[in-house]
Amino acid sequence: MNIAELRNHPFLLLILKDGENEGCFSPEFMHKTQQQLSDMSLRIASDNLSIIYADQIKKACEIVLGLSNLGLLELCDNDTEKAKEIIKDQGIVYCFRAGWAKYTQLKKISPSYFEEISLTRYALGTNDTSDIRQMHASLESEGYKSAMLLRVYKNIGANYSANTLLIDNDEEVLLFELQKFLNTAVALLLIKSDKKVFTNTLYQQLITYLTTTEQESLLANVENCIKSISEQLPSVTTEYLQGIGLLDFNELKGLMKQQATLPIYIQEILELPLTVTNELNDDFEGGYDFHADDEDDLAYLMPDGQ
Repeated sequence: MNIAELRNHPFLLLILKDGENEGCFSPEFMHKTQQQLSDMSLRIASDNLSIIYADQIKKACEIVLGLSNLGLLELCDNDTEKAKEIIKDQGIVYCFRAGWAKYTQLKKISPSYFEEISLTRYALGTNDTSDIRQMHASLESEGYKSAMLLRVYKNIGANYSANTLLIDNDEEVLLFELQKFLNTAVALLLIKSDKKVFTNTLYQQLITYLTTTEQESLLANVENCIKSISEQLPSVTTEYLQGIGLLDFNELKGLMKQQATLPIYIQEILELPLTVTNELNDDFEGGYDFHADDEDDLAYLMPDGQ
């Protein structure tokens, strides 16, 4: 149990109170410190909240307290005597800046994740004994996960994205698209293609293979392809994908067990070029494909035998 939990106040306030009682901090020093806390609170309210509403100013005070508390704890590692020395020698603004640096570090880890983190997450009430270092560590961990997802998405998408690779800040979208890339990698390997993107011809080969292969053999081949894909990826990527369940391929395997309806639903979980999707749906309004699959287009449009 930490000191704040034992005495029911944030660590910083306890250090200030103890230091004042012990004569470590003079009345003049305490007045200066209180003034600095007030000035920083008004600056936070002005830049991030509002100086018009009392509740916003109060929230700004709690943010300043939280970040200063975080900074002091990082600097002294819960050592009360060291904390008093830091405050006396460096001042409260120094502690705030140390806490602010920890907060902005999240932006370096994952800019998109940082945008989702409200500064109010660091607000700390005068009777709040929650562990702000643990809270920050949790945010850091989530930030690293977010950065890893984006990195893996870009790396795998560079090979298997059939269309323009879009970077979405919504992690659910990234996970959905990443699973489609992986499904596509397995599907192409099933038909022994060395291509990274489907053409109409390759897609038709896949459908033929999936609907004519005995189910037990099909599922066994899927497992072999998954193993092969996993071995081709960097070990850190494989470990990450296994951790978030994207190498389970539950949806893909589920469709394999329903071969009768498989041709209807399989395209929904694969990464297909717009041209292929348009052809599958008899829609030629999808735009120019820069000769990506001219042979397939001609074969589809020309009468048999020509």
